[in-house]
Amino acid sequence: MKKLLVFLIVFSFCSSENTEPLEEEVVETIKSETEETIEVTTTSIQVTQLETFDKEVYKVNSELSSVSYLAPKQFLNANLEIVEGVTNQISGEFKLTLSDCDSADSCLQVEDLAITADLSTLKSGSSIRDGAIQKNWLESKIFPEATYKVDEIVFPNNNFDSKIDETIVGLLKIRDTEVNVPFSITAYMEDEVIYVSGITEVDTTWFGFDAPTKFGAWEVLNPIGIKISIVAEK
Repeated sequence: MKKLLVFLIVFSFCSSENTEPLEEEVVETIKSETEETIEVTTTSIQVTQLETFDKEVYKVNSELSSVSYLAPKQFLNANLEIVEGVTNQISGEFKLTLSDCDSADSCLQVEDLAITADLSTLKSGSSIRDGAIQKNWLESKIFPEATYKVDEIVFPNNNFDSKIDETIVGLLKIRDTEVNVPFSITAYMEDEVIYVSGITEVDTTWFGFDAPTKFGAWEVLNPIGIKISIVAEK
């Protein structure tokens, strides 16, 4: 066994100052689901110490990866439903280096990270809903790509440990709008495979469109969750 890296990416967004109690409940639900995912993931990973490596390139395996949105849909009768749309049309790569450094026993360096998802291929189980997202709200037929980029970041590491917990900031682009996004990661390594899972919340207005609504029937509430499951290989 050589190297395994599981990146648990949790993009951390704040809702507006005028957030309603119901929206706070939605955020707590999303965070709770994330914590359960973290617990399941971490308990299945054995933490080990690693040898140094330099600028190893990892590429996303789209067949084993997925990205999805979690949209809180509120009905007039007060029922709340979480609608999920999923796609496995994901591509991207990044470079990893693990070596000695001055700030800690060792450091993990991430360079040239760029991940792209095709939002026009999101499927929620409803062709009507998917079509409306493509043509109206998200306009993913016009703006199909969502990208996340990090030029370079270095994580202090404890004695070449295969596990790290840190915060990272990258540039998220949806439609023609770019937003600096802070998120936390928990990382594991083994067998030259990288597994990524995580969740965040975003506000649709940050990217120039309102959340879907149907007057007199239902509305989708901000923030919207984004869930990621990525497998990357050398």
